[in-house]
Amino acid sequence: MIYLRKLTIDDFDYLNSVENNKSFWKYSFQNQHYSNSELIQFIYDSQLPIEQTKQIRFVICKTETDEQLGFVDLFEIDFTKSQAGISILISDTQNRSKGYGKLSLKKIIKYASEDLNIKNLYCNISNDNTLSINFFKSVGFKEISKNSNLYVSSTNINYESIIQLQCI
Repeated sequence: MIYLRKLTIDDFDYLNSVENNKSFWKYSFQNQHYSNSELIQFIYDSQLPIEQTKQIRFVICKTETDEQLGFVDLFEIDFTKSQAGISILISDTQNRSKGYGKLSLKKIIKYASEDLNIKNLYCNISNDNTLSINFFKSVGFKEISKNSNLYVSSTNINYESIIQLQCI
């Protein structure tokens, strides 16, 4: 059905179309346009060791056609605390609700646990994004916080509007 692979330079156009699509920004807490050189650097950095970058991004691809469906990321990886943030995006609405996201999330959870020895995964989601909240809960994430004590790396976020979910 799907497989996950690391980002390559061949993904540049797709990465650009997703990262610079303003309609996705509110869900990723992003509020800036990426230049071509920044995206190329991002692809280059994705080839570096995880221990150095503290993040990894996989392209979600359809097995039958190799079509790029989206991205699943581990970020802010902390090997000492055995924790990481997690995010996922299926870019085309026509590919949502078909099981691709759930299968991708299960694969990345298994990878984080077995290959990286990460025991605590968390995600920060706007509390009005009920589809995403329910999606993460459907694979075992539990709500752990609904307050301003969350760690979020962006300064342009209303912390009161964030729900943190965790999967152990």
